Formats: sequence, C-alpha cells, structure tokens
Amino acid sequence: MEAPFAIASLPKPLDAENGKVRAAPVFGIRESRKRKRHEVAVGVDGESVNVYNIQSQSQIASYALPPQTYLCCPPCSIYSKVGKGSSQRRTYLVARNGPQDRKRRLIYMTEEVHMPRHIGEQPLAPKKQEQSLQSKDVLGVEIVTAGSDPKSTVERLMVFYRDGSVDCMTTDLAQTLWQHKVDGEATDVVENATVADLQSAKKGLLASREDVTALVDVALPNNSNSSDQLLLCQLLRTGQGRALRVSSLRLGSRDIVQSQAAGMQLLMEVELPDSERKLDQQAHYDLNVGSGKLYQLLGGRLSAFDLSGTMPRTSATFGRSKDPVVSFARMSASTVLAVFMSRIEVFETKYGSVQASLPLDSSTRSRHAGQKRKLDDGAELPWVAVSSFSELGVVAGLVGSELSVVQLSEQLRASKCVRASGALLVDVLGKGALASTHGNIDYSLDAKNEEWRAKVDSTIEEGNMTALEALLAQSLGVQPGEHEERSRFPAASVDRRKAMFVLSKCFRMTREDEQAGEVRLVTTINSAAIYKMLAKAGYLSASSVRQALKLRNDSASSADKPQSGDVMAALCIFDNFQLAHTLLDLPIHWELPQVVQVLRLMIRSFETPAQAKGSMNALLAPKSTANGDKSIQDGAIQETEVESELIAAERELQSAVMAVSTGLEIRSETMRLVIRRLHAYPHGDISLCMRTMMRPEELLFFMKILRIELLEGGWPSRYIDLGDKQEDVAGLDGTDDATGPSNQAIGTISDMMNCAVDAIGTSGWLIGQSSDVYGTAELIDALKSEVSAALEGLYEADTVATFLRSMAGYERSLEKTWHGVEKRKRAKGEWVAEELEPEEALLPMGCKAEPAVVRSRATKEGKRSKRMFEEERRRRVGLYSIDRIRV
Repeated sequence: MEAPFAIASLPKPLDAENGKVRAAPVFGIRESRKRKRHEVAVGVDGESVNVYNIQSQSQIASYALPPQTYLCCPPCSIYSKVGKGSSQRRTYLVARNGPQDRKRRLIYMTEEVHMPRHIGEQPLAPKKQEQSLQSKDVLGVEIVTAGSDPKSTVERLMVFYRDGSVDCMTTDLAQTLWQHKVDGEATDVVENATVADLQSAKKGLLASREDVTALVDVALPNNSNSSDQLLLCQLLRTGQGRALRVSSLRLGSRDIVQSQAAGMQLLMEVELPDSERKLDQQAHYDLNVGSGKLYQLLGGRLSAFDLSGTMPRTSATFGRSKDPVVSFARMSASTVLAVFMSRIEVFETKYGSVQASLPLDSSTRSRHAGQKRKLDDGAELPWVAVSSFSELGVVAGLVGSELSVVQLSEQLRASKCVRASGALLVDVLGKGALASTHGNIDYSLDAKNEEWRAKVDSTIEEGNMTALEALLAQSLGVQPGEHEERSRFPAASVDRRKAMFVLSKCFRMTREDEQAGEVRLVTTINSAAIYKMLAKAGYLSASSVRQALKLRNDSASSADKPQSGDVMAALCIFDNFQLAHTLLDLPIHWELPQVVQVLRLMIRSFETPAQAKGSMNALLAPKSTANGDKSIQDGAIQETEVESELIAAERELQSAVMAVSTGLEIRSETMRLVIRRLHAYPHGDISLCMRTMMRPEELLFFMKILRIELLEGGWPSRYIDLGDKQEDVAGLDGTDDATGPSNQAIGTISDMMNCAVDAIGTSGWLIGQSSDVYGTAELIDALKSEVSAALEGLYEADTVATFLRSMAGYERSLEKTWHGVEKRKRAKGEWVAEELEPEEALLPMGCKAEPAVVRSRATKEGKRSKRMFEEERRRRVGLYSIDRIRV
C-alpha cells in the first residue's frame, strides 16, 4: 500500500465543538440494479453537502446548508438516468436545527445532470423539498429497489430509526406508504440496518436456514421471483446482548387498500457470539448478505462473524485494548482493511493473516500529497475509512478536514472470481496477525538472551556438558533430568531462538581437502543427550541445521550448505552408530535421505568382497620394467606378493578390531531399525533415493544382507525338509517368539529387495553383467532359487495353517458331543491316550464329529422332541468308510 494522500479539502464544521463530518458512498441505479459509483458524498454540519469523484479527484456537486443545520446521519445520494442523454442526482438528508433539537426533517434535493446543448447554457439549480419525520433518533436513509426488469422496477425511500421504527415513502416524498412503529416499552437500540434481496440472502446469510426461506417463498406471489422480495437486517443492542433480526419488507403500493397491509414481518432473530460485551458502547457494523459475513467494531476490537451456518460463529478477531482498531472498510468477501492509530493493515479473515501493512506516523497523518489546507497544530486525528473501491484499487477515508485515499497494490486488487473463491493457505503462511515480524526469523537477542548465550559459550569452552544439557532442557520447556522421560517436546513450549543457537554450536562445516574443495559436516559437542533433545524437539533436520549454520561466524559454515543426509552422517561417526541407533529408535520422523545415509554408512563399515577383491587385484599387479630383465621382474613379483600378504593380514586385523570395538550387535540392531524405517516410505521414493546416494556395489551388498535375513528367518526352508536341522533355523531351536522372526518380516524383506533391484536399474545390471558375467549370473540364479524356495515355503505354511484350522474345528465339534462325565475327565486331565490304527487316526470326511446320543426320548407331554427327530434322521445315513486299495 501507498501512504494516504488527500484528494480534496473539506470545509470545517461551523460549530467546532458539536459539528461533525459524515461521509457515505454514492450509488447508481441502472436497469433495476443498484451499484456503487466512484463517488463519495460528504456532509459538513452548518456548511454544505459535497459530492466528490474518487477517480478524477474532483468535486462534481455541492449543496449549501443553513448555518443552524446539523445532520443526523450520513447523506444518501443516488445517481440515475431519467431519459436519453439526461441523468438525475437525488440527495436525501436528515437534519435538525441545533444539536439539542428533537424535531427531524427530511431534505430532498434533485439536480438534473446533462450535457449542455448550447454554448453558454447554464445548468439548472437543484430543487429542494422537505418532509417532517418522527421525533426520534434517525439511523439512516436508503433508496431500495425491487423488480426483475426495468419496466417493473419499484423504488422506495426507507427511513430507519434507532428504536426499530421504519418509514416507507415514495422517492419524491409525495406519500408515506406505511410506517412500522415499535411498542413504547421497547428498549432495543438498532445500531445498523441493511436491505438485501432474498436471492442474495440464500447464497450467504440464509444458506443454512431453509425454514426462513420457506416462510418467504410462501408469501411471494406466483408471478414474482426471489429478487423481488427484500429483507431488512437489523443489528440490535438489547439489555442482555446483541442480536441480528431479519424481517421481510413490502415496498407498498399507492393503492389505499393495499397500503393497509403490514410493511414488515419478522422472520428470525439470532444472538451474536460474545454479545454481552460492552453494552454501554456503540458498535459499528458492515454486513455482506451475499457472503454471510458480518464485521463488528466494538471497543477497539474488530470481529468477523460467519452467519452462513445455522448459528453465527466468530471467524477472526483483530485489535486489542492497548492497540485498538479505529475504523475499518470491507474490501471483499474475505478481506478487510483495519485502521489503527499507528498503522493500516489488510487482514484476511479466513486464516486471520496480514496481507499488507502501512505505518502511519505523525508525519504521514499530517502531511499528504496534494494537501491544500494544513491540520491544526499538534492535532493527531485518526484516519477514518469510509468505503473501498475495488475496481480502482483504493480505499477512501477522512482525516480531519481532508478526504484522502489509500492506493492498494496489484496483489490486493484481486478480480471478482478470485475473491469469491477465497484465500489459499499458501498465500497466508508467515503472515500471522499477531506476529510482530514477517519473513525470515530475527535472531537478534535482547539482554536476557545475550546473558543466556554467554552462559552457553562458557559451558562449551569449559567442557561442562551437564550444565549445557540443563540450559538446553530449560529452553525446551522441561526441567533438567526430565528430558529422558519425554518422547518429544511440544512446539509451544520450545524457545526456537535458543534451540537454534545451541544447534549452531553442535555442527560445523570443515574442509577435508583444500585443493579438492571437499566440505563435510562434523559434530562439535561431545554429548549424546544434547543431540537426543534436539531430535525430540524436531531440530535435527537438514533445513534446521542449514539455518543454524548461518549463525556461525566461520566462513566454511556460512558459505557451504549441508546436503540431505549429512546430518545423520555426522551423527554416525560420533560414536560408531550407537547414537544413530538411539535416534532411529525414537518415535520421531526422519527424512528419507537421512535413513538411506545410515544404510550407506552401515554397508561401508563392513568390508565388502568386491572392495577386497579390487584392492587385492591392484596389489597383485606386477610392475613393468624398462629393460625387460626377467630376474628383476621375478624378484619384484615375489616382493609384491610378500607385501600383499602383509597388507591383507593388517586389513583382517583391523576388521577384527573394529568388529570387537564397535560391536556387531549394535550394528545389526541398527540395520534392522533402518530396514524397518525404510519400509514405511513409498517404494518409488526409496528406489530413487538409493539410486542417488548409493553405489551399485553397496546395493548388491544390501541385497546380500537381505538374503541372509531371509535364510535366518527360515523362509526358504520347507517344513518337511527340516529333519534334524531344526536347531539351525532361528525360531525353531526352542527360543521364544520374541527372539524369532515375525510373520511380517517376509513382507519387509521382499519390499526392500524390490527397492534395491529397482535402484540398480536396467543399465546397472547390464553394465555389471558385461564386467562380471559369471558373478552376475550366479547372483541372479541364487536370488531366483531363494525367492522361489521362500514362495514355496509360504504356500506350504498356508496349507499347514488350513489343516490346523480344520483340526481345531473338528475339536470344537467333538466337544459338543461329550457328556458331563467326559467333560469333567477332560477338565481333570484323566484322559488316556489310546493306541489307534492309522485309519482310525485320520480325520473324518468333512471334519465333523458324530452328534451325541440323545438320552431324553420324549418331552413332558409324552411326545418325541425335535432333537430326537434329528438324531433318527441322521442315523438313517450310514457312516463313511475308508477302504485301502492294494495292488
């Protein structure tokens, strides 16, 4: 937004103490439709009523007022066409003689506006009429129209009183069609009145109130539509709160008989949220019936209500008691311009965000572009918004005796279709209404933060990790020692600036090779608890570390940015995967590149056969000589063989020492955690990330690890082939189910195998086959046989499960045939195993047991029971018999 600039200087009220300046937008009527024009009518007590064009910044009409005239409400000015090449401007004023006068009169001024036909032709003077009104406080006057076509258009003048009374007159003040008067005992005060048609109300205000619209539709004539019916929306202040009252309006007829009908009919009345607040103050409203949005300015707080539902609800609130809102202007269905004493802000009401802000200092309020008259010395008057003009992209307002406008930016001047669809979440991120800053985070610390930062620096220099852990725990909202019990820290209790400062002390970028320019992220704090707390708070991500490194003063950390996976790479080197195992075991989210980085480093920690073979071949390559001496070559070969044996022995010793020092158990558990984490990500993302971060040799080694897991789980082994080798299979050696493989392991292994195969890709397999034909073919054949055996084992396991379910079902049916004595023997464990023939041990056909013999043969009446009938029917069918055919 641009700073407010004046477009016209207004006359000051004659009465400096009681005189006021009132302004309202000008409307035009064309083809039975009422539209807002780019004009503003300004009334000054004791001076005049002037009409200004906002676009041309000029005065187009002026009507003088007697010195004793005081306006009771803003003027109502209407511009309409009355013929070919001729227009008419009608202006209505409600005035009184003196500030304490109780008599009200309606002043009607008509001015013909047309192009001069002859040179020197003077325009006609405006005509003036007056009409006495009721001796009550007038809220406002408004011209309303109804009708679907220009021929049937009806125009009426409505006068609204603060006690709820309404007068309906003809536009020429010739006749008062009807009057609606309230009871004398009523104490309700009307603070705002708005007239709208039923068709617009069905889209917003009455969208969820079919009961109200049904009452109006029944009262409509057969030949009329919803655009002919008008609604009056009144906002009341009662003794208990504030409410919205909706009534149907009848514009009335000049016919004496029809004019006797009631002009208003109450439809509904609903209470506004938080309506009992500040009942002794006057509230200012702006009601948009088409969208169902209501804006209320009360006590310096601007509230936006959504009236489109069954009950009103508060959608947004702006302004506080220490920073009140002075005035506002609705810009669209979802944006509103709020004026504070020190700034102007444009709010989005759906998410409560600040779309634009403009500071208003003393120089801005007292110095405007094009100003013709200075304000009083020392006067700091607020900028009062009058109305917004979206087509021009400006908002008009009053400041002292100046009519000024605020120019909006192109982003705020949205089209009608964009305004109807509402704001998007991406447009309001980082624009909170209560935020003091926008955009990047300001890491400047005040005096307390400076003291806290000095403590952190001193503890790091002294190496006191216990004190540093206590300082970080306090910044995360917990007491020292309680962070171990927490699985995560809520974002609301975390001091982001302090956490980011500690994070900047935990990592730094270092250059391993100055000539090659390789930069690596390393850890600088020797405390695993610090990294655990930062991980639980969600600050061990690549983006957070990248932002934290900007706080460091060293050039390497500020210039170079860590890539995806560098954070976990630094943590794996911290203590040989022990910290990585702990972090992966926490119930927090880790990015996919971080998990793949752990997998890559785990594979590199093992000495792969391909690397050993390559290094051995390089060592065994004989050196060529220039003179071709064979004895020298033989001696060189023998010396090379001795050196290679020594190097191989040293490598084996280092591998053994590393396995003992780091522990195979930690690395195997970390590998299982990595595989479990990877299984939760999408298949395509895993393959793409593996292809980007891992070499084909590492992917092949990962496939070998999966094959080992497949063999250890016993998936390729069949139950009938186990024999005496059951103790060699995990889970079948007498151990409990917790140590054995789970049934879900085969799904995880197969998914990871597919990801590894896809990560290598077609080109990778072709290149590998061309370089090592036998090795690649052997790997593919072994993998194919193992997968086929595992699939066969799954089918066999499913078959065994089917047999076991059949046996369990037979057992349940057999228990139903037992009598009381047999059940008691079974409960006491008195069953004795019998020697049965192989044919007798087979399950019966259909796995159904014979029904029990019915002991009670008849009922009490002496008749056979239904159970006896069923038993006799079954006995008629013979038993199944099994005959073995011998050849």
